[in-house]
Amino acid sequence: MGKRKKAKALRAQVEELAGHLPDREEFADLRDQVVDRLPDKKELVSLRDQLIDRLPDDVSDRLPVETKKKKRFKAVRRLAVVGLVAAGIGGVVAYLKAKADDAQVPPYTPPPSPTDPPKPAV
Repeated sequence: MGKRKKAKALRAQVEELAGHLPDREEFADLRDQVVDRLPDKKELVSLRDQLIDRLPDDVSDRLPVETKKKKRFKAVRRLAVVGLVAAGIGGVVAYLKAKADDAQVPPYTPPPSPTDPPKPAV
């Protein structure tokens, strides 16, 4: 079977399947029905709490739901503080080094100008 025949067969199959799909209004009705069946936030929280209560203690202790954000990001904060301190120290050292180098370098003096003007080329 050639590529064109396969493509035609595939197009025919897609058109046939597309005829069975619901239209936009039916999709909107289905979406509204699904949204109505979903529990609200309070119900979801109570379902989660019930599930956690049914788990064994050693498993529920390791869940991230129970840990607070302060504990979760403690290592990241520590790393950020160390990075900021290191960057600050590096900036101060670079500033002091540049200032010390400027004090040791003599000021710029232009080279002496020639007393005789240059002769034009013939």
